[in-house]
Amino acid sequence: MINFSKPENARLINRLKVINALRQTEGLSRAQLARELGINKVSMGEIVQSLVDEGVISEGTKQQVQVGRPGTMLSLNGEHACVIGVDIGTRVVTITLYSLFAEALRMERYPSGEFKSETDYHDAIDRAVKKFVSISPAPVIGMCIAMNATIEGGGRIVSSFIEPLDDNDTFIHLFDDYPFPVILSPALICAAEAERFYFQTTLENMLFINWGEHLSSALILKDRILPSMNFAHIPMAHRNLCHCGSVGCLETIASGFGLRQESERETGSAMSGRDMIRDEERFSPFLMKACEAIAKALVFAIASTGAGAILIGGGLSNLPDKYFAYMLDTFTSSASVPFKDVPIYRSYYKEKGTVQGAGLKALEEFFFRRNLLLKLEDEN
Repeated sequence: MINFSKPENARLINRLKVINALRQTEGLSRAQLARELGINKVSMGEIVQSLVDEGVISEGTKQQVQVGRPGTMLSLNGEHACVIGVDIGTRVVTITLYSLFAEALRMERYPSGEFKSETDYHDAIDRAVKKFVSISPAPVIGMCIAMNATIEGGGRIVSSFIEPLDDNDTFIHLFDDYPFPVILSPALICAAEAERFYFQTTLENMLFINWGEHLSSALILKDRILPSMNFAHIPMAHRNLCHCGSVGCLETIASGFGLRQESERETGSAMSGRDMIRDEERFSPFLMKACEAIAKALVFAIASTGAGAILIGGGLSNLPDKYFAYMLDTFTSSASVPFKDVPIYRSYYKEKGTVQGAGLKALEEFFFRRNLLLKLEDEN
């Protein structure tokens, strides 16, 4: 808990409020910020001047006003700092340099099929990071590494679909010599952060489904994201062994992992979702079956969480419209009356959610701290 009796803590929170207000609305003046944030004009003047001196915000032209003294328009300086986002996928490692505006300034990708150890992953990331730091237009203030994993405090990877990093508590320490902090984050959390940024408003009480190579879900609340792996393991069939040890989980039918299993058993060829779309005439029944299973699982998920809306992201959310429409129809026909009208949206980022989300998670953790402000707002 932050002690607001300490002036330095109050100043820190007010600085964050100003930064986040300008992130949402550029061109506000000192007076407008003071009114909007409930900070007296003297304190606001001191905060803004400090941020201008540090290069965090920039002063623009005078506002055009009909009455009263025109104020100077203020905006965030996107070149003040940069962050690095890393997405460790099952086949590719993507490393991206981002500005404060979450603009990708540089990107490197490395196929990971031949990576056999944590050192292989570290060395690939390290090559890109050293290159980015040398060309970055601003200091790098932090890095977030996203992966499909369960991660404990301190960066211990409890379980991961990336075999060399599974049950690993040393990977994070390979980055200890970096001059900026490095965190590990579940891919699910990063993808959900990306959706928050796109909507530019708080996604409250929304169920987020990350539908890709594997399935996961999270409940997005006002000030936090509650992850859960249970969605992937809703029982949906009487065959197919899941990696969790159970039989017939949703994961074995609807995820990319499940689609490969299904296609290999039925046709002798292990096909990815993308491959099935390319050969749609042959594999449309597999994709329809996956959509039907997702829809029926969503009925259970909504009933158990009470979420007010559903947002579907991940690579398989990029299926052609007819499959998404079929999923919506199946959900509506399967849900009971209280839940039939729960809206289902498709992600803006789709398969790019985790890549973008790793950068946004770094920006949240090391610069904006918007979730902290939302939490404090609720407590007060």
